[in-house]
Amino acid sequence: MSLQKKRIGTVLPMTSLVSKKSDDGTFAAGEVFIDWLAKTKQNAWQVLPLHQTQLEKGSSTKHIPSPYKGYGIGLDPRFLSSDADQPSTKQLSNFIKNNHYWLEEYTLFCALRDEFKTDDWRQWPTDIKKRNKNSVKKWQKKLTLQINTHIRIQAQLHICYGQLQKKAAANEILLIGDLPLYLSFNSPLVWQYQSLFEINLDGKMQRTSGTPVSPKSHFKRQIWGHPLYKWQDKNLVSEIEKLFKIRLKYLAHLFDWVRLDHAKGLFVYASMDLTSKKNDQYFAGPGRNFLKKIIDFTHQQNLSIYAEDTGDNLKELRECLRLHQTPGIKIFRYAYDEKKKIYTDQYLEIDRYQPNTFAYTTTHDTETLMGYLQRLSSDEVDALIKKLDINKTTNLKKIAKQIKNKIINSPAKMVLITLQDWLYTTERINMPGTEEEINDQNWRYQMNIPIEDLPTSLCTASCVPADFSALRLKKSGSVI
Repeated sequence: MSLQKKRIGTVLPMTSLVSKKSDDGTFAAGEVFIDWLAKTKQNAWQVLPLHQTQLEKGSSTKHIPSPYKGYGIGLDPRFLSSDADQPSTKQLSNFIKNNHYWLEEYTLFCALRDEFKTDDWRQWPTDIKKRNKNSVKKWQKKLTLQINTHIRIQAQLHICYGQLQKKAAANEILLIGDLPLYLSFNSPLVWQYQSLFEINLDGKMQRTSGTPVSPKSHFKRQIWGHPLYKWQDKNLVSEIEKLFKIRLKYLAHLFDWVRLDHAKGLFVYASMDLTSKKNDQYFAGPGRNFLKKIIDFTHQQNLSIYAEDTGDNLKELRECLRLHQTPGIKIFRYAYDEKKKIYTDQYLEIDRYQPNTFAYTTTHDTETLMGYLQRLSSDEVDALIKKLDINKTTNLKKIAKQIKNKIINSPAKMVLITLQDWLYTTERINMPGTEEEINDQNWRYQMNIPIEDLPTSLCTASCVPADFSALRLKKSGSVI
């Protein structure tokens, strides 16, 4: 679906929110943040994944911070504020009825995780690890109380998020979510659909997701650690498609738009050897037909989708996106690679961004604008100024502001700015390739001032007024 009207918004994880009025990092704080978005005349918020994340290695209670090692469905209990209302009997009944397609297996998984003190289901007893039917029934009965507790928590979470949705809709603010291509090994969906992943009989992986070093890559070799889909087994592709549809059906109740993360992985994906980088390989993914089915299904769910199309090996993906009028993205941070001394025109030439594009200054995976500019030499900054045709100055904040405003006023119909770029700060959210199994310092960014103290004049001078006549907003938490 093509973008029709100019919209401007902010990229910020829910966990980063700090508020005077509400508990930090909660849906209640999210409602306060929506007030700020409205005051600054913005009309979009990219919140990134909201699922609970896997447990930290060796811990039975501590979850890792990265939302890209999440369960892939359900909401994270950490988003509940201490004063959140309990669901009524009717609300609970409606929630169970509307969410039966994922809720039963999800809450059983959470109860088993609590019982065995780990969500690494490879360590569970063999019968339930391999989902023996009689064993599943036995544990459902044995853990009934625990399962019901998790059902109630999820109902409570979705009610609170529904209140946030209503406030966003009332202020004509689009909520933008995320569909990570891969799932955490410790996801209930991987446990439920083991046959769809490259996992051996013991639940072990010889190869995982990631990205090798390539001429156009912006980062070093990365081992992401997710299980790979069995794309090479053509008999399973339709079953993998069903799994994607379950996730999209769920996300359609939460968001107006969703970003397909690492979309090129549907066309060509890396299979990373855990013992030697010499054995890293690329394989063909399911390709055009699969992506078309995903796009079509997303629209059937009254959900709009766009795709991350950065990196290399993008020709076929971008052709498919154009054919189906699905937006891609442009990230200004990739305009100049200071290590390779290379300019990339598709990101640098802001005035030539296509209208049907999501344009970013920077993202959760890069430095902020100020952090980026500080890395450049004075000669490189001067060259960038010349390339962009902006006013020459040695003040990096003024340069960052000119870049931001140039992107805001580009032809791109959706412009998303990280909060740090609105504030001209250097704190970054994530540094790909540096994840640690224990005490990972990524994804811990929190606002250094509360929402209530954020400036409200950030956007008014340069934002293009939005026409909301064509907005399709989720009016309430329809999962309830």
